Amino acid sequence: MSFVTVSIYFCKRKTWYMIRKSALLMLIMFIATARERLHAEEKDTLAVSTEKRIERIEKKLKKLGDFSLSGYILLQWQLAESPDAMGFAAGGAFNGANNRFTIREGRIKLTYTKGIVQAVFQPDFTERGVSVKDVYMRLTSKNKLVSGQGGIFDRPFGYEISHSAVLRESPERSRLFLSLFPGERDVGAAVHLNGFKKLEGFSLSAGVFNGNGVGRETDKYKDFIGRLSWLGNVRSAEVGGAFSYYEGSVPNPVDNNYIYVPGIGFSRRSDIEVGSRAIRRYFGFSAKYKQEWIGGKTNIRAEYVFGQQPGNFETNADPSGSSVAVAGLPLYLRDFHGMYLILVHDIAKTRHTIVGKFDFYDPNRRISGSEIGLLQNTGAADVRYITYGVGYIFRWNKHLRLMAYYDFVNSENCPNLAGYETRQLENVFTARVQVNF
Repeated sequence: MSFVTVSIYFCKRKTWYMIRKSALLMLIMFIATARERLHAEEKDTLAVSTEKRIERIEKKLKKLGDFSLSGYILLQWQLAESPDAMGFAAGGAFNGANNRFTIREGRIKLTYTKGIVQAVFQPDFTERGVSVKDVYMRLTSKNKLVSGQGGIFDRPFGYEISHSAVLRESPERSRLFLSLFPGERDVGAAVHLNGFKKLEGFSLSAGVFNGNGVGRETDKYKDFIGRLSWLGNVRSAEVGGAFSYYEGSVPNPVDNNYIYVPGIGFSRRSDIEVGSRAIRRYFGFSAKYKQEWIGGKTNIRAEYVFGQQPGNFETNADPSGSSVAVAGLPLYLRDFHGMYLILVHDIAKTRHTIVGKFDFYDPNRRISGSEIGLLQNTGAADVRYITYGVGYIFRWNKHLRLMAYYDFVNSENCPNLAGYETRQLENVFTARVQVNF
């Protein structure tokens, strides 16, 4: 084999080796480029997918953000002066037990808010069962000055009705309001005006209601409730006042009722048509004062209410939605008046609060204690009550509150009424734990 032949042979092998090496290198580069491109596409796809997932989650969270859930539980232990105590200002009769544990209220409040629309649903869970407290819708103008409300909600009368149990400084509302507005709520519709151009601080609420509390409607008549209030600052204090008016009726269940005649007692009227209106009319005046100073924060609230209240011989409480009409008992028309005054003081910068309350209710202001039982058709429903309350609250944190409170209940002495010759044994001590969420 010649030199030339050998040279050509080796040149061919080297060239073929270089071609194979170049082809392999190009294949490796192609695979690497393809992998990078595929990885980039996967990253883009993943980014888009993740972005869509985040967008969907944000939409769901935003939708859930339209809902809010809150509530509270009031667990209490009570000790009554007597097992026969009616417990009117302490959550109901004791029925032979001089002490008891009870879930006074267990509420869950679900609120949906979207733009100008708000819907509220609030049930109450206790050992006595489940009941509905609030079910209403509310429409509010964009400037927040006007709103309309319909459903089951607090009657817009005075301050104490709408003062939530979460904030209430005594275990119960006053005997006055528990008698006139048992359950606090009614079914109806109302309009609220929260601002006037040249009358800063004024607000007006007016509504029409069935008048039967949360019970079903039983007659064609509707009740009107209106409240004009003002809240402002006077120097360093917050001061408020309100005037409330109630105009309604209770249908006469039988063809007679009773009116009070001074010096005689209740006189029977027999010219009454069944289903005719027995007028129910209240006038209310309210005031409040709040002052922060070096000794802490002092709150004072007071309300005075008078008017005419239909009841029956046995009770002066609001008979609407009760068994009065079913039982066919004639109505008794009484002129009443009553008031409460409460002082609440948060001590300095501590978590301690002290409370003092005066509660007065006279269901028949035209009769004295010595006449009750002596004049015809007068009885226990005409007896006046005065209650003094003292209490202590420890605000552990914003979710937990502890209360100790004592009600000194004083019934009017009625020497001519059996069982009421001396004070009724109605005093009640309440120890309460409140949890908010």
